[in-house]
Order: sequence, then structure tokens, then C-alpha cells
Amino acid sequence: MLIYWDRLRHFEKGPAPDDPIHFGMRKFRAALDRAGIRSTILRRDEFVGDESVRALVLTFAGFRAASTLPGESYQIRVRDQAIYLNASDRVGAMYGLLELAEIIDLEGYDAITDRDGTPFLEKRGIKFNWPYEPFGEGDPFEKNEKTVLDIEFWRDYIDFLAENRYNLLSIWSMNPFEMMFRVPKYPEATPYSDVELERFRTVFDFIFTHAKNRGIATYLITWNLRITPAIARGLGLPEQTAIPNSNRFRQGLRQQEPLIRDYFREAIKTLIRTYPNLTGLGTSNSEELIGNSAETEEWVADTYLKAIQELNVPLPFIHRTNMSNGQVAKRMFIEKYPGKDKLISWKYSNAHMYSHPRPQFEELWGAWKDMNVEESRVIYTVRNDDFQTLRGCDPEFIAEYIRGMKKSYVAGFYWGADGYVWAGDFQHVPHKHMEWKYDFERHFLQFATLGRLGYNPELPREHFLRVCLRRYGAVCGDLVLRGLELGVRTICAVTRLHWVDYDFQWHPESCMTTFGFHTVQHFIDTPAMPGSGTIGVMDTAKRILRGEENEAEDARRVIEIVGHNARELAEVAEALDQAIEPEYRGGDLACCLEDIRAWCLLSAYYEKKIRAALQLAVFQLSGDEEQKELAVRELSEAVKPWQRLAEVWAAHYMPYQMARVNQTFGYSYYTDEVRRDVTLAMRMKTLRELAENPSPLSEGGFESHPWALDLDTH
Repeated sequence: MLIYWDRLRHFEKGPAPDDPIHFGMRKFRAALDRAGIRSTILRRDEFVGDESVRALVLTFAGFRAASTLPGESYQIRVRDQAIYLNASDRVGAMYGLLELAEIIDLEGYDAITDRDGTPFLEKRGIKFNWPYEPFGEGDPFEKNEKTVLDIEFWRDYIDFLAENRYNLLSIWSMNPFEMMFRVPKYPEATPYSDVELERFRTVFDFIFTHAKNRGIATYLITWNLRITPAIARGLGLPEQTAIPNSNRFRQGLRQQEPLIRDYFREAIKTLIRTYPNLTGLGTSNSEELIGNSAETEEWVADTYLKAIQELNVPLPFIHRTNMSNGQVAKRMFIEKYPGKDKLISWKYSNAHMYSHPRPQFEELWGAWKDMNVEESRVIYTVRNDDFQTLRGCDPEFIAEYIRGMKKSYVAGFYWGADGYVWAGDFQHVPHKHMEWKYDFERHFLQFATLGRLGYNPELPREHFLRVCLRRYGAVCGDLVLRGLELGVRTICAVTRLHWVDYDFQWHPESCMTTFGFHTVQHFIDTPAMPGSGTIGVMDTAKRILRGEENEAEDARRVIEIVGHNARELAEVAEALDQAIEPEYRGGDLACCLEDIRAWCLLSAYYEKKIRAALQLAVFQLSGDEEQKELAVRELSEAVKPWQRLAEVWAAHYMPYQMARVNQTFGYSYYTDEVRRDVTLAMRMKTLRELAENPSPLSEGGFESHPWALDLDTH
């Protein structure tokens, strides 16, 4: 095959060693090699128009054929044996080449036909928690400290993101400055030596530069006022000044301290001067800042805004709006910020993206009250604080989720977790079927759906099926995709029914929260997801007693969904077990089988637990002892799938200390808690009995735990 590149853009000054087109071309030629097709590269002006010869003709920005395309777009046109790839820019050309490579790999060279690619959402990003100075403490961060200082990790990760059409990488840390540079005005405000700082600088510079060479913008997002003890010492302040989550008096002193404000201004200016390839910056006016919205915004304006105004650099900026007033942020910061690329962020589904495809929190919480949001640009923060151990993937859910983001004022999204980072795989035991190194490789389908569908939500499920068929084989690929879809649908259904806003309050994969295991009483008391149309357990019990059918999605319908998933997952697991060749009991496929078995057992457990919760709710309202007896039986039977789940999990995963939730993840650790639900049900009283004999603390109800109501701040 003859490949004609654009001479004016790529050969006149010599090809860049590693720009987006170079990367895309490598992937395209590798796919040709796998298909047994040899390729030769020629200059674009050598193409004489002979379409009878197999050729690729590449054109991008600056030529009339491509000038009308939106950014990051491409057109593929097939004329006889010639393929014309017209692109809007270098990133569009890379995406077009990646598209061609993928067609060859998944369907064969002859499947290449006319097609267009244009981004559905302008920004498609990742929220990556930097393990040094993260917001929470736990194994996901501590066990990835070495990984994130490895340039090879970042090369693989950023290439992976580019292949999946991501164009934004946000790196989050309470305060990363102390390991990124030495502030000239405050040289002692870092615990690191010059040698260490140079090592770190090399890593950060590689991240920002390599991302740029893959068409990925990089943002550094901080928790505004946070400083470390080393920074406090370097500024000549007491170390106690840096204690996070301390009393409001100390936080107020930190907020008003002129030295700290000046440190931040100098750090931001040093950051911009040190890393010219860093694309953007971000912070918020909440967390440990105290006062009303105007008072907290004043601190952000006096530090971040003032520093960038002094440099007069129009650095793109993301202003987070959690716990704050969007109108105030717009008036005091956004409208005064230099440059055009300035975004306000909003938590689209709070901490639980795997719930409902059309979350309504913007409207319910008055996100843009008293402001014309059409005059602003919003980026959604999307958080999967739902599952991080078991693989999960549901293209149809994600496609609908992405479509819901298409609004005139929305630029796009970035997704991730607050208590996790998909970097080194620290959870998996060194099992023979571990063929991957990094966590994002194990969860590649989840990353692929969010990135690819963010670019084009009309990409059909069949595409991801082809990916699975190529990876796992003709029979097994279909089963793997179906199993992972059903697992996600269980999480979504359970979370819609049992809604608590934030990660530390509810982690559905483990049935855990900061104060421990969620009991059957929690399932009775906790409401459904606001705005979802789902009806919670107690309200469903009232409907039952009124004789109302389950036309809406109430707890009865959720039980049906989760129970159906459990039974179909059992069939999928059995079929997959039979389909795997006897001599092939290792590799990624064997691990997928165990994950699907785990999803089956978790679904079976939740089916029984929710049914028991509903029966107990009916009992609490009516005093029907038969419902109580049925619930005791359901909860007794729920112990079996949980015990089996613990066995399946322990066969190839290790326990870990969860960040934010601050509990040990591991199903076997909580079998006694599962059994305790039986005792709880046996001792259950009716609401009338409880009213007549109130106890100081209810039997485990969510509202009885005031510390569970702490606000989420990130």
C-alpha cells in the first residue's frame, strides 16, 4: 500500500518525531502489517491521482477539502482502491488513522467504507488522583506512588487515552507544588532536594509534553488553600497551620494569612514558567475556605486570578462549583479571567455515575440559580465511586448518559473516582492469569466506552462486541460483554433505589460506608435517587399496603431487575466456563470469568437483601408477622451467595484499605455483618412499637449517624 502524506505540513521542515499524526500512522501501519499488507510512505505531492492502486492519501488543515471540518474531525472516502483521509487538524488526522487501523483489526481491510468522525462533546477527559498529597489516604494512593513516577506508565497510559479519543487529562492533588519546583521567593517551602525536584520535574514535563503530542490537554487541579507541613515550615509558620480538616478558627487564620496568599501567587507563576506544555489549571472556592460565597471567592481571586493576571497568560481554567455559588464565581472570577477557555465544573451525578443515565441534580439543586448559564461554559465532573475491583462495561447505558450531556452550555466531561486511581494494579494477586500490568488495562472496556462514546455516542454496541470477539474469541467475547453489562446494570439499579450522595457515604460494590456495613435497616430507611423516578423501599411498602401496582420503578421492580441479572449472569458464567478450552485456564479471559461469577453472586445477594428490606418495611408499617418471617428467611439465604462471593473474590484479589470510605475492602471480612442482618430482622419492631418505646439510637438507620452527613468536598 502506498501512503501519501501532506508534504507542506509534514515534510517541509521534517516530520515531528512523535506528534499525533506520527502516532496514528504507526498504529495504522501496524494494523496493515497484521493484515499482511506492506506499506510504503511517499510525499503527498507524488500522488498522481491513480485510484486503481491501493493507496492512502492524507490531507489535513490548510487544504480546501478539510477546511470546513470542526476540530478533531476527519472524513474517510473510498474511491476504487484509493482511500482519502481528510482531517481538520493533526488530532483529527490521528483519529482518522486510528479509525482505519481499528477497522482493519476488527473487520478486515475490505470493510473500510466512507465514514465521518466529528466530536459529539468537545472535551472528553479523565480525573486522575495524584497519589502524593491526595485528598484521602488509602492503598489506591500509597501503592501507586512509584507507578506515577515511572515515565513508561505515563507513555502507555496517555497512548491508551488517545486511542480511546480522550483529549483532556486532569491531575488532582491537594497541593502538588512542593514536588514540582522550588519557588524562588520561598525556596525552603519544599521538603525535597534539588536532585529529587529535578527527577519529579522530568516526570511532570514528560506527562504534559507527551499528552500534548497525543492531542490531550492537561490540567492541574488543586484543593485551593491546602498546604503541607513542609510548606508551612518553609514559610516560617507553625506546622499546625497545615493540619487539614482542623477547627474553623485555624482554617480562618490560614485563609487570612498574607504570607500563604503570596506563596500561592508565586507558586502559580512558577508553575506556568516551569511547565510551558501544561495546558490549564483549576481549583474551587469551597473545601476549607470559610465564609459566604463572596468571601471564599475573594481568596481564589486574590491568589489564582491575581497570579495569572500578573503574568498575563490566558491559561485555560476550570473553576469547580461544589458547595459554592456559580453566580459569584462567574462574577468575581470567570468574567475577570484572561483568555477564553474558562470552565465551571459541576458534579453531574454526584459520586455515582452508575445510577441513572439522565441525572437531574442541576435542576434539583439549583446549580445555575440567578445566572444565565448560557453565557458560561460548563464541564461535568463524572465520578465512578461505585465499583473499582470487578470489571464493568455497559455501552448502551454510557451512550445514553453521554447524550444527556449535550447542552448548549456544556463543553464535555472528565471522569474518575475520588477514592481510587486506575494506575498500577495493586489489587490482583500475582496469579498466572494476570497478563496485564496496569489497572486501566484490566478495566479497558470501561475506559473505552466513556472515551469512544464521548466522541460518538452513536457508536453501536456491536463495535464493543467486535473488540471482545477479537480479544476473547468468537464464543467467549459475546459472553464476556454480556456478563460485564449485567454487572453494571445491577450496580445502577441498586444505586437508584438506595441513594446516598457521596462516595464515603455509600460504595455499592462493597455495601460499605465510612461507618461500616450497610444493614437491611439502612436499605429500609434510605431514599431513592432524587429525580430518577425510582421509588425507595419504605415508599414502596406504603404502595403495597395501598394495593398499588409496580408500574413505576419501585423496589419491587428493582428486585426483579437484580434477580433477573443474577440468573442470567449464572447462565453466562456457566456458558463461559464451558466455552473456555480446558488447556486455557489462564489469562485475561479466566479473570473475566471470575469477575462475572462475582457479579452473579453480588446480584443474588442484593436481590435477597432488598426483598427482605421491603418485607420488613411492610412489617414495620402493618405489623404483619408473616412478612417479618419471610424477611428472616431471605436474609438467612443471602448469607450463601455472600460467602461464595467472598471465596470467588479471594481466589484472585487481595484486600485493600479504601480511601475516603476508610474501610478494608474484602467480602470475607464482612460475612458476620451479613449474618447480623438476620438477627436485626428477628429483633425488628413495628414503627408503632418504636414510637411507643423510642431508643436513643435507632437500629442502624442512616439518619442516626450524624457523621454520615458531612458534606462531600471534592
